Amino acid sequence: MDRDEEKELIRKLKKGNEEAYIELLDNYGNRLLKTCYLILKDEKDAEDIVQDTFLKVFKHIDSFMENSSLYTWVYRIALNLCKDKLKSRKDFIIYEDIIESKETVEEQVFGSIDREILKRKLFSLNHIYKEILILFYFEELSIKEIGEILEEKEGTIKSRLSRGRVLLKEAIEKGGEFNG
Repeated sequence: MDRDEEKELIRKLKKGNEEAYIELLDNYGNRLLKTCYLILKDEKDAEDIVQDTFLKVFKHIDSFMENSSLYTWVYRIALNLCKDKLKSRKDFIIYEDIIESKETVEEQVFGSIDREILKRKLFSLNHIYKEILILFYFEELSIKEIGEILEEKEGTIKSRLSRGRVLLKEAIEKGGEFNG
C-alpha cells in the first residue's frame, strides 16, 4: 500500500467507514497473525492478540497522529500486547512455517532438524535480540520499520541485529550441530 492509499485509508477509518475497517483487516490481518504466532507459538493466543490489536486500533484511531505509517502503529500495538502476554507466560517461542517443497525425504528431514535447531537456539537468546531477528528475517521489515515499531534508534537496531546474529551463530556452533 503506497502512502497516498494509506492516508486515504486512515481518513476513512477516522470517519468510521466500515469498508475501511475491512480493508485494514485484509491488508494487515494475516501478516499480523503470523507475526504474533511467531512470537507466541500459540494459535489461540495469537488470534486473541490480533483481535485485541484491531479493537485497540479501531477504538484509538482518532488518536493516531500519523507520525509513523499505519502499518508501524498497528504492529507496535500488537508487539506490545505480545510482550504483555509473554510476561505473563515467561516464555518466547517461534512459529515454524510448514511449506510444501519438492525436496527429497532426506532433505526435508535435515531441513526440519536444522529449523528445529535454529528455533531452539534463537529462543535461547535474550528477548531484545529475538524480537529484532524475528522482525527482520521472518517479517522482512527494514531497520527503519523495526526502529519505529520498537521505538528505538536505527543504530540501536543495527547493533542488536548484528549482535543477535553473532550470538545465534555462536550458540549453534557451540551446540556441535552440523549441516548434513
